[in-house]
Amino acid sequence: MTAPFEPVRWAVAGWGAGGRVFHAPMIAAADGLDLVAVVSTNPDRARDARSAGLEALPDLESLRDAGVEGVTLTTPAGTHADLAVEALGLGLHVVVDKPFATTAEDARRIVAAASPGTVLTVYQNRRWDGDFLTIQELVESGELGRVDRLESRIERFRPELPRWTRDRDSVHGGGVLVDLGPHLIDQAVHLLGPVQQVFADLAVLGDDRRSEDDAVVMLRHASGSRSTIVASVHAAAEGPRFRVSGTRGGLRIEGFDPQEADLFAGATPTSLGERWGSDDPARAAHWEGDGPARRPLARGRWDTFYPSVAAAVRTGTPPPVPPADAVHVAEIFDAARRSAEEGRWIDVATAISN
Repeated sequence: MTAPFEPVRWAVAGWGAGGRVFHAPMIAAADGLDLVAVVSTNPDRARDARSAGLEALPDLESLRDAGVEGVTLTTPAGTHADLAVEALGLGLHVVVDKPFATTAEDARRIVAAASPGTVLTVYQNRRWDGDFLTIQELVESGELGRVDRLESRIERFRPELPRWTRDRDSVHGGGVLVDLGPHLIDQAVHLLGPVQQVFADLAVLGDDRRSEDDAVVMLRHASGSRSTIVASVHAAAEGPRFRVSGTRGGLRIEGFDPQEADLFAGATPTSLGERWGSDDPARAAHWEGDGPARRPLARGRWDTFYPSVAAAVRTGTPPPVPPADAVHVAEIFDAARRSAEEGRWIDVATAISN
């Protein structure tokens, strides 16, 4: 169905895998957005963008002259804050790829730069993973009862990844806490509410790496629920993607939502249509409690994010992820780093005040 308003002219800043594989197909498939330009200073990537029918521009300021109204920032994590502030200062609507920022100070700086009427949001697309949507449905229906504990993991074994140097870390953000961690932390907060206390173990397990490649972060939510997230690129034996314990039942989900793999394979919401986000029927939630022992997984819906952005720009509806949520995730980053350094639980409010 075509959006009932003029499409928003959109651009992507950065044309690596993030911009080219993850964002461009989702923007191109979104009703209400028209992907017209790429910002890149890399000649090869600029050439690739032009071959895809997009205008290649050298900087954010050039977007205004091209009539672009909004931009998605897919550059390295450590550049997000400065580029977001610049883009907002140019009057552009902004989607920031995760992480929104690597520190709470930078996250608040981005939010302060947004003018009234400007759309600002973060691409926390895993709120629309089919497995997470399934858990969310069970929580909202009350079938799980009160959630006592959520365990959530993204574990991979990537010994071939480039060795990180101190210079790279300081410029680009570095480490799985801000790479894989934003997905897991955002899901936990979205499901269970704000976090009061954090305990973290951030480890460097790979040879010659300077940033953590393995992170275990425990969260105590204001609701009374607890969650444990595990993010690793040095885990040869992966644990379950989710394990949830509630007062009326529990579940375990193995494997991974298919939308990422589909994009890497060249499939898109446009090419798959209604099949987009559909999981393998053999993959299910293994239920412990009354009722069926296997629960089918909901359809993943990453394809709803960008149409919501377009509607926010044209009709003033709320953005798909409020900026305040992104600030809270960054506050948890700060508390986790301090916890790892001091070896104790950290109150998020205390980390904020310091």
